[in-house]
This record gives sequence, C-alpha cells and structure tokens, in this order.
Amino acid sequence: MTRSPFLSAIFNPVNLLILAIAIVAGLIAAWWLAPIGLLFWLIMVIVIASDPGLKMTFTRQNRQPLSQRFQAKFDRMDRARFSIFNTLAGFTPKQRKYCESVSTSLDALVDHIYQLSLRMSSMDNNFVIQKLTNTSVDDIAKMQNNIENSTDATTRKEYESTLQSLQNSQNQMKAIESLLSRFEAQLTGSSNIIDNIVTGIVGLQGRSEPQIQEKVTSLLSTLQTEETELQHFESELNNSSAV
Repeated sequence: MTRSPFLSAIFNPVNLLILAIAIVAGLIAAWWLAPIGLLFWLIMVIVIASDPGLKMTFTRQNRQPLSQRFQAKFDRMDRARFSIFNTLAGFTPKQRKYCESVSTSLDALVDHIYQLSLRMSSMDNNFVIQKLTNTSVDDIAKMQNNIENSTDATTRKEYESTLQSLQNSQNQMKAIESLLSRFEAQLTGSSNIIDNIVTGIVGLQGRSEPQIQEKVTSLLSTLQTEETELQHFESELNNSSAV
C-alpha cells in the first residue's frame, strides 16, 4: 500500500537530511540550533504533506478495485482530475483561483461516482455468480410442466407456489441486470462530460478574466447537472426492490 502523504513527507530524503542536521547541530554546535532545525523540519513536513497532487495520488492508489465492467470507465474520469490539476498549474494565480471551484466540484463528483461504482461493483459481482449458477429458465419450464400434469390439488398448489417463487427470482435478476446496464451507460455519459470539462479548462489558457468567469459558470452548471442525475439514479437504486 502507498504511504500516506504525512508518512511520505516524514520519509522525504530532504526532510530526513534536515532532521539529521538539526540533531547534529544541537549536539555539536549549540543546543538552541536543534529546536530551530526541528521547527524548520516540521514546517517542511506540513508543506509536503499538504501537497494536493500527493493527496490525489495517495487516494487514487489506495482505492479498492471496481468490477471489470466499471473500472476502465472510472479510471478515465479519475485521470481527468489529474489532467485538470496539471493544467491549472500552468495558470496565473488569479486565473487558477477562478478555476479552482471547477476542480473542487469535479473532485466531489468523481468521489461520488467512485462510491456508487463500488456499490454497483458488489452488485455486479454477485450478479455474475448468480447468472453462472442460475437455472431458473429450465426450472420454470419444468414446474409449468408439473402443474399441467398434476391431478392432485394439494401438489398442484405447491407447484404453483414454487413457480411463483422462481418467476419472482427471475424478475429480480432482470431488474438487477437493467440497473447494471443503466449505470454503465451513466458512467459512459459522465466520462464524456468530464472529458468536455477538461477540454473547457484547457481552452481557458490565455483568455481574459471575464471570459474565464463566464466559462467557469457554464462548467460548474454542467457538473451540477451531472451530480443531480447521479443523485437521481442513487435515489432510484435505494428504492429499488432489486437491491
């Protein structure tokens, strides 16, 4: 597992060198140099640990894997976050300030998509296993045949009850498959929209402040629309009998 940003900062070679120099200076030269050196070392640790790029990398590398069906699509969206982060590094401080709201909203959207993808991955994995072992079509046909050939009322009623249970199970499988397909389509749509967000941010380089502000407002509106659609799907998922 990748080190956390805090541990990475502590074990950074430069910081380790500063710490060693502070200790040696305190022991050999003057004792008061040690606390000054330690203070400087602590500041360096905090600065490095707070680096947004380091935090993004740590989060990315320590995520649980998604099902194969969703992983590639999510990776595409996650890469878009780094693309925007790297693009903004080339902006002036004032331009970057205007665009940070887009980056923040995108981070929140991608994190939301990941949490939902994790949930849908569990559903997808279970669905694949059930599909491999499912014999409901044959069982339903067999039970329907038993009902047609049954002459005993009690036995026939038991067959009908079993048939109803099998049909309910089959309907639930179809409902799960529909949800998975819809979520896959949702991810594809989200990926395309996020790619457009990246293109929009890249296109702001060299633009005037009013142009940047106008475009940022439009991009934020697009992200909010996508977040709303995701919330609608999640709400429907929570209310679905297939879950």
